[in-house]
Amino acid sequence: MTTLGEYMYRARHERPTRPTATVRRSPWGAAALTSAAAGITALGVRMLSATAFYGDADLVRIGTGSFTVVLGIGLVLLGVRSLRSRVRVFPDRLEARSGFAPTHVVRPGEIVRIEPRLSGHVGVSGVTDGQGSFLAGRFDRHYDVLADWLSMNATRPWAEYQDLLGELTHQTRPRVVRGTLTGLLLFVVMVPALELFPALLSLSAYDDAHPQDRTCSVTSAEGSTISSRSTRGIGSSHPAVTFTTRDCGPLVMRDGVDSDSRDVIARRYDRAPGEYTFTLGGGSLWLQEHLPWFPVQPGVDAVRPAR
Repeated sequence: MTTLGEYMYRARHERPTRPTATVRRSPWGAAALTSAAAGITALGVRMLSATAFYGDADLVRIGTGSFTVVLGIGLVLLGVRSLRSRVRVFPDRLEARSGFAPTHVVRPGEIVRIEPRLSGHVGVSGVTDGQGSFLAGRFDRHYDVLADWLSMNATRPWAEYQDLLGELTHQTRPRVVRGTLTGLLLFVVMVPALELFPALLSLSAYDDAHPQDRTCSVTSAEGSTISSRSTRGIGSSHPAVTFTTRDCGPLVMRDGVDSDSRDVIARRYDRAPGEYTFTLGGGSLWLQEHLPWFPVQPGVDAVRPAR
């Protein structure tokens, strides 16, 4: 039977192993980001091994695949960092961890300053006279338990923080919908924007490795200039010949065309409309047929009269 003296000794000297509460953000957003980022990483690994897709364009395959892998790993680390960040509240201490940093233990009486942080002053940052510190959000789960602990064990810094927060313009309630939409928008816009250049390079490599012959009815042709948005000649402008066809949409020929010859070549086909067989990039042709809203014009590798 445990005596009163033994119980009081254990309560004073034994370290509690289970926290009263864990203060952290909702993990669902970070978990979703980590899962999506793992998919991006897997895509990058697949790109690195897709020799049949890229053909002889090894430099493009390695460059775009490596970039996608690095992007995916970076987003994974960002998601894991958010999942790891937390403040565990014990009766006799706080155990705070921010991302991949080591866990800081904060004991009663060690906190010398508490400050509002982050946009809208939704963050609460505590600093000790040693190496310990913590960062939590006022709208995190179980924040009320942390607030009670601070009011009892860091009375003066907590009161100073409360007074300072009252003087500042601060967010008074969580913006769940706004935060979710902002996160989704950043992911949906940022990732495609970063992957746009590798995607265009990959499409150009696929076109070169998978040519297809297609018979099209040419109605007119004219000399033109390919802008930097083209999948061929990314980052600059090049002279070209643009074919207008009745059944294949607009087609662009760049190979073998320069500023002196483009108008001559264009007039040749413009004056002799009819059926021609074009050798086209397979990827751009597929996009034009199945995703007509996608701004792509298949590149012409060769053209000859239809038989």
